Amino acid sequence: MLAGMIYNTYGQTGIDVSAIGFGGMRFPETASEETCAGLVKTAYDAGINYFDTAPGYGRSEDLFGLAFRDMLRTREQRPFYVSTKSMKAEPGEIRRDVETSLRRMGIEHIDFLHVWCILSLEAFHHRRERGALKEFEKLHDEGLARHIVVSTHMPGRDIGEMLRAYPFAGVLLGYSASNFAYREAGIEAAAELGRGVVCMNPLGGGTIPRHPERFVFVQTRPDETIVQGALRFLLDDPRITVALVGIDTQEHLHEALGAAAPHEPLSDDGRAGIRESLQDAFNELCTGCSYCNRCPQNIPIPKYMEACNHWLLSGDPQQMLNRLRYHWGIGLEDDALERCTDCGQCEDACTQHLPIRARLRQIREEVTKARAAG
Repeated sequence: MLAGMIYNTYGQTGIDVSAIGFGGMRFPETASEETCAGLVKTAYDAGINYFDTAPGYGRSEDLFGLAFRDMLRTREQRPFYVSTKSMKAEPGEIRRDVETSLRRMGIEHIDFLHVWCILSLEAFHHRRERGALKEFEKLHDEGLARHIVVSTHMPGRDIGEMLRAYPFAGVLLGYSASNFAYREAGIEAAAELGRGVVCMNPLGGGTIPRHPERFVFVQTRPDETIVQGALRFLLDDPRITVALVGIDTQEHLHEALGAAAPHEPLSDDGRAGIRESLQDAFNELCTGCSYCNRCPQNIPIPKYMEACNHWLLSGDPQQMLNRLRYHWGIGLEDDALERCTDCGQCEDACTQHLPIRARLRQIREEVTKARAAG
C-alpha cells in the first residue's frame, strides 16, 4: 500500500483495496495498446490496486493483461486485485468466460468474480436455478475465483433481499450523489451484512461533470473540483469500499487520485447537506425512493423516471433512451409503456408529487419516434 491513497478492507475477505478503483470500460479506441497499458501501470504505481473489467468491455481484458505482465513482477511486494464478470446462466458458458478472461489477462485466478448484471430478483433466481451459482462455487473451490461477488442495477430493497439470499462477498452497484436514494437500502443492507461495496458510475454516468453548475453543492472545499467533490461524497462514507472510476486519460487519473489524497473526511452532517441540497436544487428530478414501484401493470416506473432525469438535465431525449437501453436493459422494442392505463397510482404514491404520467407519455412519444426512425 502506498501513502497518499485510502485503503479499505473489502467486506470480510481481509483484502485491503484502494478506495479508488480503475474501471477498464473506457479505454480510448484510438489510443495504442502501449498507451492504455501505461495508464494502468501509472495507476498501479500511484497506489490503485483494484482493477475492474469484463468480457464485454472491448479490448479491456487484453489491455489489462498487457499491463499485468509488468505488474506481476512486483505483485508480491505490492499486491493488486482483479475483478471481472460473467453474465451467463449455463455452467459451461460461465467456465468458458472465466478461462478466456484468465488467458487474456495472463493471470492464474480472478480475485473478485461477479455474477454480472442482475437486473431483477427474477433474473437472480433464474440464474441460480440454472446452476450458475454452483458453477461459480466450483470455480472458487478450484482456486480460479477467490471471491464470488455480484453486479446489479436493481433498486436498493431488492439488492438487500438478494444479499440476504446468498452470501456474496460483495456487491457492485451504481451509486452517486445524484441517485443515492434509489440504492440506499442496498448500501445499508451490505453494511449490515459485512459485504464489500463497490460503486460504479460514481459520477452519475457522467451527469455530474457534464452539468457542474447544477451540482456545485458537492464541492465542500475550495480546492476541489466537481469530480473530486462527488467522489469524496462516496470515499468518506464508511459503508463504501471502492469508488470505481472509468479512467481513460492521465488527466482523469490525476483528478481521481486527488479525491483520495489525505483530507479531513466529510462529516455525516456534510453528507446530509449534500443530500438535502440535491433534493432542494432538483425538485423536478426523481430521487429514486421507489414508492411508485407498485404499478398494477408491472411497469418499472423508477427505471423510467431515473432515465428521464438524464433527459431533464441534458435536454436531449437520446440520453434518456441510451440510459434505458444500456443501463436498465430496456430497449425500443419493450412494450411496458403501452400497458399504462393512466390509473394514477404511481402519482398518488410519489413523495415528490412529480407528474409521472405525463413523463411516461413523453417517454413513450420519444420511443415511438425512435422506432419509426429505425
